[in-house]
Amino acid sequence: MISNLIARVLYETIQLFNVVLFVNILLSWFVHSTPNMAVRNIYLWTSRIVDPLLDPIRRLLRPYMGGMPFDISPMVLYLFLNILGRAVR
Repeated sequence: MISNLIARVLYETIQLFNVVLFVNILLSWFVHSTPNMAVRNIYLWTSRIVDPLLDPIRRLLRPYMGGMPFDISPMVLYLFLNILGRAVR
C-alpha cells in the first residue's frame, strides 16, 4: 500500500517535471525575441528547475555534438523521464 503511494507520487512528480520541461523548451524558442517580461520570467523560473538535470546531460553530449546548432539535451532528458515514469508505474 505505501509502496503504491510512493510510486504514484513519484510518477506524478515525473509528469509534472515533464510539463515544466516542455514549457521551458517552448519558451526557449521565443524568450530572446520577445519584450514580454512575463514570458522571460516564466522561462527563468522553469530554467532554474530543469537546468540542474540538463547541465550534466549537456556536459556528456558536448563532445559528440560537434557544431550542431541546437541542444538535444532536453529531448534526452524527456526520453529518460518517460522511461523512468513507465518503470515506476
